[in-house]
Amino acid sequence: MSIAKIEVKRDLCIGASPCVVAAGSVFELDAENKAIVKRQGGVSDSGPIDRAALEDQGIDDDTILMAAQSCPVKAIFLYDETGKQIYPEV
Repeated sequence: MSIAKIEVKRDLCIGASPCVVAAGSVFELDAENKAIVKRQGGVSDSGPIDRAALEDQGIDDDTILMAAQSCPVKAIFLYDETGKQIYPEV
């Protein structure tokens, strides 16, 4: 598995923030207490964001997956390089 894109579904996010605890170099909470993804250049949003645009280029797939899996409402969606959703499983 290789993660190519990350997206936070804002309508699902409840701001519980385990993603921030698991991968704080990738996720943070915005002013509305919703998770967003940190992009290069200091810009953050809910995506979808290409892996190559992440602020933390050194983070591994396992850590990103663990952060997504830690979300109690499954608001973090991960996609492979073909655009296939790899988490949450469909």
